[in-house]
Amino acid sequence: MNIIKSLQLYLSYPFVQYALVAGVLIALCSSLLGVTLVLKRFSLIGDGLSHVAFGVLSIATVLKLAAPMLFVLPVTILCAVCLLCASSHSRIRGDASIAMLSVGSLAVGYMVVNVFGSSANVSADVCSTLFGSTSILTLTPLDVWLCVALSLIVVVFFILFYGRIFAVTFDETFAQATGVNVGMCNLLLAVVVAVIIVLAMNLVGSLLISALIVFPALAAMRICRSFLGVTVFAAILSVCCALLGMLTAIVAGTPVGSTIVTTDIIAFLLCATGGVVLQRFRIGRRSVIVMLCLCSLLAGGCGKKAQPQEKETASKQEEVQVDMDLTLVNPMMVYTQVFYMLQKPQDYAGQVIRMSGTCVVTKNRYTQERHYNCNVSDSTGCCSTMIRFNLADGILPPRNGAMITIRGRFEMTTDRDKNFGILQDAALEQYMP
Repeated sequence: MNIIKSLQLYLSYPFVQYALVAGVLIALCSSLLGVTLVLKRFSLIGDGLSHVAFGVLSIATVLKLAAPMLFVLPVTILCAVCLLCASSHSRIRGDASIAMLSVGSLAVGYMVVNVFGSSANVSADVCSTLFGSTSILTLTPLDVWLCVALSLIVVVFFILFYGRIFAVTFDETFAQATGVNVGMCNLLLAVVVAVIIVLAMNLVGSLLISALIVFPALAAMRICRSFLGVTVFAAILSVCCALLGMLTAIVAGTPVGSTIVTTDIIAFLLCATGGVVLQRFRIGRRSVIVMLCLCSLLAGGCGKKAQPQEKETASKQEEVQVDMDLTLVNPMMVYTQVFYMLQKPQDYAGQVIRMSGTCVVTKNRYTQERHYNCNVSDSTGCCSTMIRFNLADGILPPRNGAMITIRGRFEMTTDRDKNFGILQDAALEQYMP
């Protein structure tokens, strides 16, 4: 399967479409205020608030809140306001207060998840939250709509207050002399930055958020000279890097957050090289921008070749009607799809599913009945989940730990007042002890 067909297959999944929409909006919002934060030397505020958001999200997870973002957002905004006030009216310097809040929130959040968390795989939850390995692919429609609404608020705020942001960024004293309420403007900036941090957690994870703020701004400063030019170039570059990073991660099965940040780093190096060429040879800035765009397009077009695990299996598997063949996609996509199937089993009831994974045998502690499950992990092995299957009559069950490929009809069942999905009448197509 070539890259074009792979992209067409992956883009047909609703959760991939959600991820692309949310990722582009988050990258746009992060870059708009990234230039201001870099010029005001407030880059570390993003890092500090991201750790605060992680700690608050851990508490929301333990409390099992239905919409954790609605709890994380106001608390993060409150901490942003406290940081701003502390840097102005406290004996503790701004960088020290950021460090205290950052490290403290990270430690408390991890402690809360470990001590009070009910998840069976704490390390997976923490890994996904910190590094954004699959979190952007597990967004719900509510998360996407909330992301769209908050992104619109950020963009409208930036457009309406552009003049004041420009004045406060370069000279607060002059801005105050011209009648700008500097304190209120900084307060609004802190609130908007907190909103961006909460949004960006789903894209790259709480430890990598600063990259979305810093790299596009620094890259744009190597090419453009005006504040407006730097802001516009940073926004375009950030959106392109986020889109290219997400598509690369989806096709190659790499962690989404790390892939986006790596793409930002490459873009920064290209822009830094372009800036050196511009200064040394006095080439027009438009020519450099055009060359950088061409390099980006060439880099995007020269992706990986077809994945070997997808070779020639389709022709052999067309004999049996299958509604969803998860053997054709990479492990990260399999994990995400199974995650959605288990979250909303009613949406997939009656579909014939083919998938590969590791057989995990569990035992019901009340009935002592054995249950057979197909365990799937993402590409990093950080996150994993499993789906139960019942073999058709006459098929010998596989042993625990065996690599299997099964095909079965997905149905919703109830056990102890809890709904979950199960593959009924499963056929064992491949068994590797």
